[in-house]
Amino acid sequence: METTDREVLIEAIADCAKADGWSNLAEVGVILREKGIKYGKLSKFILSFSEIVETKVDETRQPPVVYARLKQDHLQ
Repeated sequence: METTDREVLIEAIADCAKADGWSNLAEVGVILREKGIKYGKLSKFILSFSEIVETKVDETRQPPVVYARLKQDHLQ
């Protein structure tokens, strides 16, 4: 059975999640590339799954760091 981009993204976010549920998007991107997902610009790829993923930006860090987590109603 072939794994979909959505399933790989869910798994990558879950694997990178810290105790608060947020995952560093750069770490998620590494996993996606390792799994063979071709996404072009990562932020656009993530936005295409906005029904299951939410993001936030930590502007206090330089450069700013983007985090993602699965929306509560889509946690398994």
